[in-house]
Parts: sequence; C-alpha cells; structure tokens
Amino acid sequence: MSQVLALITSDAALVRCELDRVRPRFPFEAGSVVGVGGWQDGQVVQRRYGLAAPSEEAWEAPDSEVALLASRALGVGQGMEDSAQPFRFRQWLFAGAGTLERAEQVRERLREELPEFLSAAVRGPTWEEAAFARCLAELRDIGRIEDPQLDAATAASRLGSCAKAIEQVSAGAGVTTRPGFALVASNGRVLVATRRGGQGLSYALLEGRAECARHELPANASDGEPLVRDHRRRRSVVVASGVVAGDGWVALPDGATLAVDRRLSVTIR
Repeated sequence: MSQVLALITSDAALVRCELDRVRPRFPFEAGSVVGVGGWQDGQVVQRRYGLAAPSEEAWEAPDSEVALLASRALGVGQGMEDSAQPFRFRQWLFAGAGTLERAEQVRERLREELPEFLSAAVRGPTWEEAAFARCLAELRDIGRIEDPQLDAATAASRLGSCAKAIEQVSAGAGVTTRPGFALVASNGRVLVATRRGGQGLSYALLEGRAECARHELPANASDGEPLVRDHRRRRSVVVASGVVAGDGWVALPDGATLAVDRRLSVTIR
C-alpha cells in the first residue's frame, strides 16, 4: 500500500510551516519507507527514510514551492533505493497511491509500451515507477518533458491519459475489477493529480494565518513583524490520499484531474 501528499505554496521559506498544518490529517502507515522531494535553487532534492528513521524527519522538506511526500510498504525482496517514492526523472517527481491487482503484470505491460530510454529508466519492481515512465512518455509525445513553460492544464491532461492507460493495461492483464489508484506529479512549477476507482484523493486550499507553532507565533500576533506578515500572505494548495473530505478538504471526483499553476490557480476537469 502506498500514500502520497503534495503541496504547492506561494512562499518556499514557509513550506515546512504549511506541512505542519496538514500533518495531523496524514499519518504515515506503520512499516512503510518514506520519501520527500522538492526543488531548491532550481535543483531537485530527495531524501528517503527507512523503517527505523523517525517519521518526523520526512516533514522537514527543503525550501521549495512544491513538496512531495510519499510512503510505501515494501514487498518481499524490495529495497528502499529502488522502491521508495517519490520517483525522479530529470526535473520531474512522481508518486502514486493505491494497490493494483496483478501489479507485476501491469508493470511489465506498461514497460513494454515505453520508448527505449524510458523503459531503461524503470529499474525498480513497482507499478508506480512504470506509471511514472508512462506519464513521461505522454509528455514526450508532445515534446514537453523538459519544457519549463509547460502549463498545468496540459500536464494534467497527460497525467489523465496515463491513468486511462493503466486502466486499459490492467484489463488486458486479466484484472476484472476496476483498479483504484491516485497519481501525483510535479516539475517544481506546476502540480497535477488524478484518481481512479476506490482510491480516495482530496485537496484543500490553505489561506494565510499568523498562528505558527514552528515560529512560536500566536493567532493574534501583530502585523508589525515581517514574519507575521509573511505568514498571513502565504497561500497553499495541498492534495493527499487517504484524507477524509470535510473541514476544508474536498474529495477529487473519480476520474477527475487537478491542475495547479504557479499562481495557485486550481482547475479540475
């Protein structure tokens, strides 16, 4: 089983403050390895934590406008280095949530359909990594894997096409029930997500507020302090699997895609 949380914020310096706000709604499952990824000074930063590492460390994301956190229970014979999420390819990070029937067959069928350079990049045993490569293939088909001007709507459309391909490949592998999974991807400039079947995925819009335990700021802190003003001005969008809708969280409809651009404009299709 795997879980994923992604957050895009207006202030990279306060990304950990924003993660603190949503952390109580997203406990990592026991017995899972955890990974966190972000973009600092234009470069991808990744960290992985094994079963013995305190889960608190995973929430200390780098100063980044976008942060991805993911956990995954390792299967028999699987290692952390090639199975832990999020997965990376150049400037892209990707993670998936859910469990697929006949996951090994689905992985192999997805890999068989990939261009050679992407097929070679799938080194681990997980279906999520193969799904990532399929998403990259969708972007390659329109020549935009490395396009820094890629808009969120186009990225979301390609992610949605990837999700449909997973459903089709699952059916071709003999899976008779509709798979349930969620996918999240980002290049550090846009954030996109989609869900299928019974795997829930919810999102929330976080408005600025003064209160912050990390910086010891009370709710009634004076705007005369620059740090307080920064906290009040910040805005964020967060999307996560396994979070029950309510208290500001909205369930993403089955089959829908969510796209968030750098201005934090949210589009759902």
